Amino acid sequence: MKQKFDELERTIRECGLYAKAQQAKIRRSLKVDGSILTESDLYITRRVLDKLIKLFPGVNIVTEEIVQGQFNPQAPYTFVLDPIDGTDSYSQGFPAWCIGLGILDSRRNPVGSIVYAPRFGCGCEELFLRTDPDEDRIWLNGEVLSVHSIAIGEKDNPREVTTGSKIIHELPFAQAKCHFRSYGCSIIHIVSAVVFKGIEACLDPTCYVWDIAPAHAIAKKAGMDFQYWNGSKFFYDDDVLINRTMFKLPLVIGTSVCRGELIRRLNAH
Repeated sequence: MKQKFDELERTIRECGLYAKAQQAKIRRSLKVDGSILTESDLYITRRVLDKLIKLFPGVNIVTEEIVQGQFNPQAPYTFVLDPIDGTDSYSQGFPAWCIGLGILDSRRNPVGSIVYAPRFGCGCEELFLRTDPDEDRIWLNGEVLSVHSIAIGEKDNPREVTTGSKIIHELPFAQAKCHFRSYGCSIIHIVSAVVFKGIEACLDPTCYVWDIAPAHAIAKKAGMDFQYWNGSKFFYDDDVLINRTMFKLPLVIGTSVCRGELIRRLNAH
């Protein structure tokens, strides 16, 4: 199985480098819902879909740009692809964008992830994260990622929080009493809480499954998880996974203690 994920990694790296090379000359267009689409989105979708079908026949594939066949609830895995998360940032030449691939098991638990941000990194130009379904380790740029600061509770107090721009229309923003950082890429917002020492949590606006699933296994294996801002449990239901609808509420991402504190603040009167 590792060899298959190695081959999948090579394809995603190639796609990321292709998108990076194309970024300066990209042309963008608008989809029916007003969101942005580029040629790179479509190229990466086709490349990764072809590789997934070859390596993992019979799995479910959910992606932003193409509806791929019938959903089989008995399939061992569901792959969730965002060919370019942060397309607006990408189309304007900004560095905060990534290719994201999430892996859910047959119970819809997040078990694997590949995230590649070719122009956004931690002390270097790129960020490549991978965790396979059959292991607990998270790999960052080829090295095992240490999650010691999370394990000892250093990220239980939400001081620096990443979020998307839409959050100001959805939540009592001021009540959170945090410093907010917005890069323009949902997946990067989530993994930043794992990778960067100074980021404790993420508040994610209402979005689609491909905006978050590629980061979920990374957050979960690091000791963090997702929860709705009203305190209710998060899960991948048919509406968001099969019917491709938006989540109904913003999400809070962080350790259990950190989520609880953010939710308390957001719901305080």
